[in-house]
Amino acid sequence: MAKAARVRGEWKRLVVQAAAFLLQNPKLHHFFLGTIEKGETKSVCVPGLNCYSCPAAIGACPIGSLQNSMSGGYKKPAFPFYVLGFLLLFGLTLGRWICGWLCPFGWVQDLVYRIPFFKKLRTFRFERYFRWLKYAVLAVLVIGLPLLSAFKGVLVPWFCKVLCPSGTLFGGIPLVAANAALKNQIGFLFWWKVGVLSALLLLSLLVSRPFCRYLCPLGAIYGLFNRIALAHLSYEKETCVDCGKCVSVCPMGIDPKKQFDSIECIRCGRCARACPTDALTVRFGLRKKAESHKKSTI
Repeated sequence: MAKAARVRGEWKRLVVQAAAFLLQNPKLHHFFLGTIEKGETKSVCVPGLNCYSCPAAIGACPIGSLQNSMSGGYKKPAFPFYVLGFLLLFGLTLGRWICGWLCPFGWVQDLVYRIPFFKKLRTFRFERYFRWLKYAVLAVLVIGLPLLSAFKGVLVPWFCKVLCPSGTLFGGIPLVAANAALKNQIGFLFWWKVGVLSALLLLSLLVSRPFCRYLCPLGAIYGLFNRIALAHLSYEKETCVDCGKCVSVCPMGIDPKKQFDSIECIRCGRCARACPTDALTVRFGLRKKAESHKKSTI
């Protein structure tokens, strides 16, 4: 059975991911009560795709907040100044580093991919076209349909309602399991989302981070900032020996030395830790002048 490629120090990132989940979801007693935390901080966004309906959550998912504001969650549709400002701030500073280190569902996919499976796929034919699906999800489910529902006077957060696997895993399933009243209310939509979650988890045994690669609208937004974000991947061609180790360990299936500024890179640092000559490094700060002239592709 094939195993995921291991790199030194990976356990440290897994610890950070677990800590990030607990920091965003500290009210763990709600999991046993089948209730949702309703503190004052629930109106504040958190960086990752952390569901507002997770029983222990103390903040709001930026994607959920974006849909809520546009579709009339505050009594009438409004331009989402706060949410867009939040995304702009974290996009410019961290970019998709958030995906690699702070996102709860990214952490879950990383753990599942570590389970031995008969085969692990780095990429496959025509896979690059599937990566554009997340922009369709962003345009249709996060922006288009919520705005359309606003004109009908109805609040419908479509992405959360029909697709979000993080909400199903950390919100829907725990609430239904612990709350007897909710068990009698579940229907087709709940089982549809359980099916989506199950499919993604099964696919995570074969392909690393399938949701991040193909469907996540938050990753799509943060990826647009990757080439200018302060958190960036630096590549020194002069010290590279073309050993290919960085390519074999990349969870997003890209070639870091050619695509070090790709919108797909989650800045997890696996390539840098696998590099024998330190040609790749994850840095935070202004880029070197030489780096600004380098080009990378998606």
